[in-house]
Order: sequence, then structure tokens, then C-alpha cells
Amino acid sequence: MTTESIVTLATRAADRVQLSFDPRLHWENAVWLDGLVLFGEELNRRNAGSGDRFIDRAASIILDSNDDIAHVYWGDGTAFVQAAMDLYRVLPAGDPRREAILATATGPLSFAEHAIRGTPANAPPRDPWWIAGGYGTRYWQDDLHMVVPWLAMLGASANNELARSLAHEWIEAYISRLWDDTNALFQHHPEIAGTSDLFWGRGNGWALVGLLRAAEVLDANDLRDMLRRSAASLIARRSPDGAWGSFLAQPNECNVSETSATALLIFFLARGINNGLLDRAIYEPIVMRAFGVLLQRVRADGTVAGIQPPGIGPACVQIASDDPAINVNYGAGAILLAAAEVLKFPDATFVSK
Repeated sequence: MTTESIVTLATRAADRVQLSFDPRLHWENAVWLDGLVLFGEELNRRNAGSGDRFIDRAASIILDSNDDIAHVYWGDGTAFVQAAMDLYRVLPAGDPRREAILATATGPLSFAEHAIRGTPANAPPRDPWWIAGGYGTRYWQDDLHMVVPWLAMLGASANNELARSLAHEWIEAYISRLWDDTNALFQHHPEIAGTSDLFWGRGNGWALVGLLRAAEVLDANDLRDMLRRSAASLIARRSPDGAWGSFLAQPNECNVSETSATALLIFFLARGINNGLLDRAIYEPIVMRAFGVLLQRVRADGTVAGIQPPGIGPACVQIASDDPAINVNYGAGAILLAAAEVLKFPDATFVSK
């Protein structure tokens, strides 16, 4: 494995994705947009200007979208703001796109406030809404990725106190309902809290990536300790190939690991290593072995294989990303996230070309 092979793999995956599904900024595409930004940023760090086309593509998609982001009505529709906040950070000062990008968070911020704070006593119901009656949230672990990181990032980057406060409120509300302290993992929804055999691979990827990114900009030492415990839990939950499947409670049930779970968990561990949260000596070999699995998942034309489709959860069912009936752009996006972070490892980690 070389840095060149990783760049080639990620570039193929990035270029293969087409936005053929509406809404354009929904969660499936949002993960890919953020992957474009972080991958482009890493390419620019290595060779100035080489990643601009990926960053510019993400910016154009967000700014040119006609999605009704002013009236977004569920967390999945706000996930693009994570890419927007990364764009706001990486675009040069004085770039006119920065303020336009920042403005895209206005509608999602209104959603986040109403969902966690709104009651019949202080706000009107919202329609359409994801919860019957027009108030509340569903408390699914996905939202820890779709909503929480950009709230924390908006709070830090734009000094937005409302966003920062909401980030803490969302984290507290979700962790109290979904965190399994014994297994150091997250359940998908409160109704299965207390069970020990339903830990979902991609779902924990969503939660851990989202909380890690939030912890980078929040004063949250308890959260960082929780993330370290989850990282240790993941070591024993790998599939036989050294990556992660959809069924973390029974890793041997999935003889072949799942691409989106593996890529998200690689990003979580690699970024934890790079920012000093995790011990490099322990986790870097684990990450590199798992990334070797991803290298086999991107075909010559950029198609990504082995992605579990939406709506299945902890089960060993997979599908190739070229199935036209399902949008699995999140799989390619997760690979870009993983590649961007692994490329930051020291040169000695990689085999010379």
C-alpha cells in the first residue's frame, strides 16, 4: 500500500459518483460532499492546488442546489451542513463563497432548535415533520452524524452560541438514550436499549465519526473518554478479514466486512490517532489492515462494492454500489473520508513505490 495507490483509489471513487438522486443535499450525497472537501484539502496539503477541483465541486453542488433547505424537516436533510462547515474552513479568506456557504446553515439551525427544544408551550408544530404531532426527534444514532458535528462546527467557526449550546443538548439527549456503557457502543434507537446483540456497524460509524468531530471543537473531556472506550471495543469486533461488518455484536457472522462501516470506522480511528486521542502504536496497524480491505472494494471504473443499502441495520446483507435502484453514494463518501485521514499518517507507514 502506497500513498499513490490510496490517492488513485479515492480519486476513482470520487469521480465515479453522479448526483442522480433528489434531493441533492440529502444524507446519501452529503457524506460524499464532505469526503470531497476533506480529500481535496489533504491533496492540497501534499501538493498545492491538486485538490481544488474536489473542493470546488462540493461548493458548486451545495450553492447551486434548489433543495428547500430553509424548511428542512428532519436530521438527514441537514447533514450537508457538515460539508458546508468544512468548506467554510478550507476556502481562503475573502472568497465570496464563504459567506454564501455559511448562510446555508440557517434553515438547518432552525430545525435543530425546534427538534430538541420545541414544545406546544413555546413553539408551533412544524409540518411536514418527522415525528407525528410536529414536535420532537426520533433519537436514532444516525443523527449523531447528521446533526451534531455541524452544530459544533458552526458554534466554533462562526462563534454561534446557539449552535454550540444545541450541540451539547443534542449530544446529551442522544447519549443518555443510546449509549451502552457495558459494550462501549451505541444502539440504533431507544426501543432496543439494553440489548446486547444489535450493534450496527455503519450506525456506530455514524455516531463515532459525528461525536469525534464534535469533540474536536467542544469542551467535552467526558466525550473524549467515551470515544477512547469505543475505539478499544472495536478492536475485538472486527470481521475475519480485519475490517468491520454490519453486525458488530457477532463479527464472525459476517465473513466479509461491509464497506461503509469499515470506511467510517477507519476515519474515526485514523483521525483519533492523528489528533492525539488514540495511541498510534496500537491503532495504526489495525487501521492499515482494514484500509487494505477498502483497496479491494474500488473497481477500475470507480464503482464501490460491498455497501450495505439503507434500511437494513445489523445484518450481513450487502449490495454493489452500481445498483441503479439505490443511492449508496455514502459508501464512496466514507472511502474519501478514510483516505483523507490515512494519507496524514507518517511516510514510514507506507511501502515505498
